[in-house]
Amino acid sequence: MKIRPEILDHWPEVRERLPAGFDLEATARLRGAFTRVREIKNAETLLRLALAYGGLGMSLRETCAWAEAGGIARLSDPSLLERLCKAAPWLGDIVAALIAEQAKVSAGRFAGYRLRVLDGTSICHPGADRTTWRLHVGYDLATAQVDQLELTDIHGAENLQRLTYAPGDIVLADRYYARPRDLRPVIDAGADFIVRTGWNP
Repeated sequence: MKIRPEILDHWPEVRERLPAGFDLEATARLRGAFTRVREIKNAETLLRLALAYGGLGMSLRETCAWAEAGGIARLSDPSLLERLCKAAPWLGDIVAALIAEQAKVSAGRFAGYRLRVLDGTSICHPGADRTTWRLHVGYDLATAQVDQLELTDIHGAENLQRLTYAPGDIVLADRYYARPRDLRPVIDAGADFIVRTGWNP
């Protein structure tokens, strides 16, 4: 079992990056993610546990051991899993608020064009031997900001239809996106694309 106590040192920095004006306690209670004070004392602690488990690749047991060693919380594996499952909509609200905050930044331009990258990555549930979820990310190169995000199950294929486009956009994508049906929405929106393709003579 590998515990990572060093991440305790970075929590104040993580907290500073949360959406401005986003009330963790109020939103967690509203969404049913935090309804009673027992093993987990507040919504901020619940978020720390979620990030430790989901963001650092620790198992439920490792996360519980890490939390107890750091004096954050003391709870069992099943209890943590139950709390995290109930917190899913609330965690989604936090991500949505972060993206909405970034959307206020004016889009950067290169010679009048906005360069956007789309890619997907597979996420495996701890202990799983195959993809559990797929995360689809849109990224604005000029502002260095994630501008769109979608989480699907294993059946959510990578395609360019997952983003919205505007005239002046240039979309950069890998070869998995180089299919006519996926390129059509980009063209229809008045945007352009650069994709890598194979070559069969």
